[in-house]
Amino acid sequence: MVLIGIAGRSGSGKTRVAAELARLSPRAGVLATDSYYRDQSALTPAARGAVNFDAPAALDWELLIEHLSRLHTGVSVPVPHYDFATHTRMPETVPLAPGGLLVLEGLFALFDQRVRAMLNLTVFLDLDEDEGLRRRIERDTGSRRRTEAFVRSQWERDVAPMYALHVLPTKSYADLVLDGASSPADSARAILSAVESLATAFEQR
Repeated sequence: MVLIGIAGRSGSGKTRVAAELARLSPRAGVLATDSYYRDQSALTPAARGAVNFDAPAALDWELLIEHLSRLHTGVSVPVPHYDFATHTRMPETVPLAPGGLLVLEGLFALFDQRVRAMLNLTVFLDLDEDEGLRRRIERDTGSRRRTEAFVRSQWERDVAPMYALHVLPTKSYADLVLDGASSPADSARAILSAVESLATAFEQR
């Protein structure tokens, strides 16, 4: 199985590019690091809103790495279902079976050394901050029931500083840096081309 990691700032198009890869390559599966946020059900709703979800500690790394390892060895996994409106992990899971290609996408897809060790291709989507914020507002006010004022406040408090501290440095691990303003289809084709080059290089060894 070929494992691809796609990272980048919030709003850079990671999810859309991963979905396009799955569309172009029927053997591709997608695993979002967002599914592995820690359950916040023990907190009050007000306290959940104050959690810094843009810090690596917000993820359940042990479960993510366990699932990646199982997929890598050909074993299906029950992917958590995270509800972003309530910041809680739902009781139901989504089964994911291993295939020829697996795309891991999310802010921290390239952050953890244990994850990077399993990746065959690392990708970083670059996007300027203004466009990232615009896309974040559009997404969160639409599907996550946030107000624009809350999104802007969270961006200034957590998203922008955590990107600079934890996400942007992982760009140095990327085999491929792509423009997040490009169409998801163009980015997906560039990634598949890189995968084909990897396969050719492997066959020539």
